[in-house]
Amino acid sequence: MTARLERRYRRLLRAYPKAYRDHRGSEMVTTLLDLAEAGDGGPGFRLSVHLILAGLRQRFRLPARRPLAWLGALLAAVALGAFGAAGGTWLGWQTAASIPSHVSLRALNAAITGMPAPAAVYTDLSAMKGPGTLVRADGSSDYSAERVRSALTSAGWRITSFREEDGAIVVGDLRDGQDAPAKSVYYTATKGGLKLQGDGTVIVGGADRGLTGQASYGTEVWPREPAVVRPLTIAGLVVGALAGWLLAASAAARLSRSGRLRRWLAAGLSAAGLAAIAVPAYQHYRDTYQVMVYAQGSPYPYIVDGPRDAGLTLICTVIGLLAIAAAVALTRTRRAPAPLVAVADSD
Repeated sequence: MTARLERRYRRLLRAYPKAYRDHRGSEMVTTLLDLAEAGDGGPGFRLSVHLILAGLRQRFRLPARRPLAWLGALLAAVALGAFGAAGGTWLGWQTAASIPSHVSLRALNAAITGMPAPAAVYTDLSAMKGPGTLVRADGSSDYSAERVRSALTSAGWRITSFREEDGAIVVGDLRDGQDAPAKSVYYTATKGGLKLQGDGTVIVGGADRGLTGQASYGTEVWPREPAVVRPLTIAGLVVGALAGWLLAASAAARLSRSGRLRRWLAAGLSAAGLAAIAVPAYQHYRDTYQVMVYAQGSPYPYIVDGPRDAGLTLICTVIGLLAIAAAVALTRTRRAPAPLVAVADSD
């Protein structure tokens, strides 16, 4: 019974940092076993929660009178919070409905337009970081609104709006261009968790100039955002911020027992790493803002321009993470531990 209780207590004490357990773990286990023998029994719910919370409090604690440690922990929490939010958004979108393959979309486009030639397919991410695929075709075809309706319904799409317009388009350059009569169609549809929006224009006049039948169609398909995207984005931000603080607190505790040279080297690497990931962190927070303010129901997957040089963001991320990893590895170098000052819990 005593051996089993000891194992249970030691599992609960894993909530404390390893250095704290090495210094006070045996003493705490002995005290807890004595209390159990005195009639308290095993670790009940309240005692288990107390030990876990007290251990977590120790993990979040920073060395006293070290303002750089506090600054580093704050910056690490802000930076990793940005990456956590991006990860939460990505994870949320993994539960969205899958967009049909390019082959299926080209087949749908051929049925809509009456043009069998392969269409161009473009993929992108919306401002909410959701996927979208556009199929565009330009060529020769006759105008048939019924063909568009039939193609959509045959593919399982439920048409939500359908509008036809008569008009004209300018053919030629801006100075010498002439109007040519044209007919246009605009349509939207849904299918499960997917949404579709498209339009097409066909020149129906200008036979004397060889313009009749020139057509241009575009159809875009994207998923409605899952309900978990925003909650997971916020959860990822919180988890990332907590992880950043814990990482900084753990490193600061180790460095406080290291030599001055090692402390300054690790601090320099950490500062360089945090400075490098400031650019991608800003971009992730910018994306997080767009995720949170995006219109409910993904009415249209508009795009927001990001940094002009995406390669710079990637390079900064790699450099920053490598520098931080090197700083963490430096703090893990084994040295003879100095005595720890026992801090009594106030609870």
